[in-house]
Amino acid sequence: MGLNRKQKLLIGPIIVFVIILGVGLSYYSNRPRNINVLLITIDTLRPDHLSCYGYKRNTSPNIDKLAKEGILFTQAIAQGSHTAASVTSLITSTYPNIHNVKDWGYQLNPDMHLYTLPEILRLHGYKTALISDQISLSLIKGLEKDFDTYNTILTNASTFGPASKRVKIVEITDWAIDWLKNNKHNKFFLWLYYLGPHGPYTPPPPYNRIFLNDEYYNIKQSIPISDNAYLQSTIGKIPKYLAIDDITEVDYYISQYDGAIRYVDSQIGRLCEELKKSHLDKNTIIILTADHGEGMGEHNLYFCHAIFLYDELIKIPLIIKFNKALSGDKRINVQVRAIDIMPTVLDILGIKKYKSMEGASLIPLIFNRKINFPAFAYSEFINRKSVRMEDWKLIYDENNKLYELYNLKDDPQELNNIVSVERGKFEYLRKKLDVYSKQGTYPDKIIEPILGEETKKRLRSLGYAQ
Repeated sequence: MGLNRKQKLLIGPIIVFVIILGVGLSYYSNRPRNINVLLITIDTLRPDHLSCYGYKRNTSPNIDKLAKEGILFTQAIAQGSHTAASVTSLITSTYPNIHNVKDWGYQLNPDMHLYTLPEILRLHGYKTALISDQISLSLIKGLEKDFDTYNTILTNASTFGPASKRVKIVEITDWAIDWLKNNKHNKFFLWLYYLGPHGPYTPPPPYNRIFLNDEYYNIKQSIPISDNAYLQSTIGKIPKYLAIDDITEVDYYISQYDGAIRYVDSQIGRLCEELKKSHLDKNTIIILTADHGEGMGEHNLYFCHAIFLYDELIKIPLIIKFNKALSGDKRINVQVRAIDIMPTVLDILGIKKYKSMEGASLIPLIFNRKINFPAFAYSEFINRKSVRMEDWKLIYDENNKLYELYNLKDDPQELNNIVSVERGKFEYLRKKLDVYSKQGTYPDKIIEPILGEETKKRLRSLGYAQ
């Protein structure tokens, strides 16, 4: 008997659903045992300055290769425009108004036990390590207890040498490779956190010259250098902590930022080679992301972050690669969030999601792009809050009691505030923002960090202190 028109219309979607379901079930049934996790976070990395995201310069050949072998998310949103809030959201899968780490010196919310990713993995027999040259991570009180190896660079200021100089990221990679060699027979979670292109932008040769005066170095705009070294107090000027030899040319600093990306990209190449050499590439999840972006003159914010919640500051790269299961040069255009990384890792490992986690696993989205994924991404920086959809964003400035509404499809640069025009959309997003803002409200609880003088100098050199 032949099929009627209605039956023919139905059979196509059913076949597609069965295929997608089969792929998903195959993934879950065939995942290998003893899976390792390598989380690479690159501080202050804008996705639109990576070649794999369409950037004009060849800043990221090794990251591009990772993206081509894995899955790239084009709309990944950080939960803060500042390291403290954003990385704590990433590692707990909770929003800043839940975990409470809004700035340096805040502790994880003591009123509820928030499980971190390394804490959960340790409970499941994993060796855990954090290796980084970002000293400020040590000021997030409560994270250090979850790591078997908490690299000494975070806790011993004497390893820095002069406050004006950074530890070379080659050394960070060396330590990570040594750790991998010593732990390749264990299940492991390695969080490798590079300060990378965070200001001041001082990549070593040849990376400081690779984009200087190239074909894209053609904008001769100059702006003054600020008298204030504190990065969060600088609007319309080059932050003093970042200024090099009194240079005021905007394109110079962009070329150095891009050179710093190319420098850290070279280390990603070294890591991937080591994983192959040690035969760890087949059973290691690789996740590459950032804590937040960086202002390059948008909204009059030059070469710093925090302060605002515009896309140049909260859009982050996100690339995931795992064996043949999560591979194949896929691009996911659905909006996702940093808080989704932790439940995704647990989903791959077959570990049940904890109740405190607010994110969602990306695995169903990867296998079925039509899935009804959470539509809203909430972000926060001190007194500014935002809620973002794929095409709309509402920002609220609590200090000035001001709202900003943007149609991201028509106005991706967020230049035209249409609060007074789109009243219906404004009211809809305002209610959503109120829901997120009221979750987990409690008195702020701050532990003042006890800092040595060398550490204070280091923080000032990064623009984190006055």
